[in-house]
Amino acid sequence: MAAPTKKRARVEMESETKSNPGQYISEKAKESEKRGHKRKRAQDSFIKMKPNEQEDDWLSLAPRCINVADFAEARATEINTMMKAMNNISGGRRIFQKLPRHMRRRAMSHNVKRLPRRLRARAEAEVQKHKRANKQDSGAAKRSRRHRRRPKNLFAEYERRKRKHIWLETHIWHAKRFHMSEKWGYKIPHHPNEKSVRASYRALAKHCLIQDISYYGVIEVTGPQGYLLKSLAHLTNTDSGLTFASLSYLGGKRHGTTMLYQYDKYPYSAISVVNFLWKCLSCECDDRVAIKEETNTDAADKFSSTESRQLWMWVHPSSYETVLNEIVKMFHAKPVMEKMKKKRTQIDKGSDGVEDTGDESSLDFTKTDRQFKNSCVHIRTLKFDLLRFRLQGPLSHSVLLDVLQSAEVKCSDIEECEKMKWWESYYEDTQNAAVHDRQKEVWKNLKNIRTSSELSPGCVLSLTVKDPRLLLPQKKTKVMTAVENTTEPLANERIDLCRRFPDGISQSPIWEKKARKKASVEKFSIDELNKKRAEHLIPGTVLQLGREESRIPILLLHNPGKLEDVKEQMSCQEMQNSLGFGGGWDIVIPSGWGMAFWIALIYRGARAGGEREAQSASAQQGLPYFPYDFPDTLAYNETSNLRKNELESKYSRYPPDKRTNYAKFGVVAPFCSPWEQLVVEWNDTSVSISAKEQTSSIDVDASEMVLNELKVDDMAVTDSVPRDAVYVLRSRSRLRHLAKSCHRYKNMGKDCITSSLSSVLKGDSHALVCVSLRMVHRGVPALFGMVCLADSDDLQQLYRDKNYGGPLETLHKDPSLILKKLDKKCKKRKTKLDTEVKAALVAEINASNSLVSSVKNSCNRQIIGYVCKGSHTFSTGTGCALAYCTIPGLIKMLGDKPASCHAVVLVRNIKSLQYRFAYLSVLTKCW
Repeated sequence: MAAPTKKRARVEMESETKSNPGQYISEKAKESEKRGHKRKRAQDSFIKMKPNEQEDDWLSLAPRCINVADFAEARATEINTMMKAMNNISGGRRIFQKLPRHMRRRAMSHNVKRLPRRLRARAEAEVQKHKRANKQDSGAAKRSRRHRRRPKNLFAEYERRKRKHIWLETHIWHAKRFHMSEKWGYKIPHHPNEKSVRASYRALAKHCLIQDISYYGVIEVTGPQGYLLKSLAHLTNTDSGLTFASLSYLGGKRHGTTMLYQYDKYPYSAISVVNFLWKCLSCECDDRVAIKEETNTDAADKFSSTESRQLWMWVHPSSYETVLNEIVKMFHAKPVMEKMKKKRTQIDKGSDGVEDTGDESSLDFTKTDRQFKNSCVHIRTLKFDLLRFRLQGPLSHSVLLDVLQSAEVKCSDIEECEKMKWWESYYEDTQNAAVHDRQKEVWKNLKNIRTSSELSPGCVLSLTVKDPRLLLPQKKTKVMTAVENTTEPLANERIDLCRRFPDGISQSPIWEKKARKKASVEKFSIDELNKKRAEHLIPGTVLQLGREESRIPILLLHNPGKLEDVKEQMSCQEMQNSLGFGGGWDIVIPSGWGMAFWIALIYRGARAGGEREAQSASAQQGLPYFPYDFPDTLAYNETSNLRKNELESKYSRYPPDKRTNYAKFGVVAPFCSPWEQLVVEWNDTSVSISAKEQTSSIDVDASEMVLNELKVDDMAVTDSVPRDAVYVLRSRSRLRHLAKSCHRYKNMGKDCITSSLSSVLKGDSHALVCVSLRMVHRGVPALFGMVCLADSDDLQQLYRDKNYGGPLETLHKDPSLILKKLDKKCKKRKTKLDTEVKAALVAEINASNSLVSSVKNSCNRQIIGYVCKGSHTFSTGTGCALAYCTIPGLIKMLGDKPASCHAVVLVRNIKSLQYRFAYLSVLTKCW
């Protein structure tokens, strides 16, 4: 239809022009005039932008000829710059990259003869220049990957990388399977790369969980027994538990754990938890320190003894230097300067360590012991002499029985020209040989025991075992319990053996430095073992090397696990924390044998864990973990500051609408626990006791009386220490009294409970108490969660409705947001906010919410403590936590607690407004 219409319009136009031709011409002229004006405007604009019409004038002004010399001289700098740019080879492109693509070859980068002859000289100069640059940067020319992956060069590179952070002997094995963290000067395995939380718990509860804790450093102290005990008594206190001087540990049959403080500053200035072991006495002297009740004569004998004794202390690396400095300062010892000896580390090819390559990069200058001496005491650091593996679980005993086999130490076929092995010279003594036979017999009898929890807690066993590499199974297996059928006499022997090991059973050559060194030096390399296996007639059978086989002295330290009575724990009918849960063995071996024993244990089904698994195991047992759960130590302060900085930097990286507004949640300290401020506020006389809300007047008066007595008795203590000094209450007697008060009591009234607490806890108002929390219903406590007092209304509603979840925190006002909104409004109105109005607004908001000035009253419920660690525990099936509370807050809670109920508190996480009810119980053992 379009074509006919156009034709019809043309016909009509022609008819009109024929009828009136003048009118058509005038209209056509007008249209052309309009088009001319548009064209002229476009030309004008174009002329303004690009003056093309003036080109003829410019050319008329140009000279007809130029002087070439003058022209080149005037532009010499530009010509030089151009030539440098053309000849530049240091700019991101190489010579062969400047060739056309059809002339390039793959081997040009490392073979100069592939280039055209005209470019070879420049390419050779370029290669030499890069070699010189690499040599200046790294000290040597960069080698090829094939050269770097050779065993001797690879391990030399490992030694260079160890200088910044110390590696464990199992580092390479862990680095392939674990996430490694740099802490306390070590490379420590943190957690496996695979999902392993539940698997690690199953290994802990049903099989065996293994951890390399060789980063715990050893301090050796040697001197007269009486002098050592009197001096070390200034660093410990018997009120907090057994110490170095206990007869249970003094004979060397048991290892113990204690808390160290600064010199005569108990209970303030705690340093660290240490695990210690005395060297076993000879068999003649062992009967004198048999395990019995300490009497005055025993105490006099042990403190007056002049016999030389040897003590080992395992210290966490975060407080190793602090403990060492305190011990050296106490004994007034001076450092022993030794000449630096260049010792090459003897390491197997393809094994853990460094081969003797003859290169200075393989020399080890860092692994040297520091020594301190005075007139009668010798102190030595053994950080690199001993390794320690921890095995936890009911089948850890079965795993060790399969890995460790006692070695034969009697060898008669010794030629005169041959040098004696370390074990031959040590067991030449008939007394040492008799002790070894006794140890071998005890280890054989221990096969009749199912788990290590049947043994005496903390017992020590010494063995000299075969090389575990000779006993490796063909495939990874999972060792299960295999107890032989025992007759009645054997069962009686087993009971006697479990109660007490024979005398001298913990006597070991590992205490001698020469024996430890020779045991590491005489170790067969992997290459030599493979050659022996190749020469073996029957493949797959155990190699019988006879005298050439290595003998390794080791120590087995028993860990009892959970020791508290089940009745002392609240709601323990549902708890799986039975006696011995988490127990097992610690194996101490000489350095250089780490990977040999580690692979042997892994091949028996032991599951490897890291630091996260160690913290989880302590949480399942309900025990604190050093240093994260010891708020009165210097190591905790350093760790918490690092953690605070990391959390704050992570929080600041989120935009405001993607992160929690803690001011609205009423959280004053979301990234740390303000212990000092909380203790000061609970002990400040200006802070009123708000326990009068719907409670009886008798209860109020009793709680007020106890708090006032604590404050008056604490005045004498605060004179010698800072006002905000905080310490953890570790007195066993006082903690037991507090623990009993947290449970149900029917025959005692509240007045009796509060008055007895006031008499027991005199002068401890500045102390923190370690408590365990278990949620009543739902909820999982998290780090930095707030432990609050429950009102009477909350408790009554909980007792009426067992499904009551808990109260809610009211949403607070954030002063910064209000001020931001006012600033935005002022910007829109183009006005300024008055400073006086702004200050008055901030003061009003702070007064209404009381967020800035107070920690205790920052929420609707009063805060009495903070959570140190919390999670869902598989042993109870509920959320559990470990927290610290102030003593005045605990006494106030106990005063308001009904007599027929457990102690109940409220717990709120920092990212929630919901309070949850939790049962509270006091831990009597704080490590």
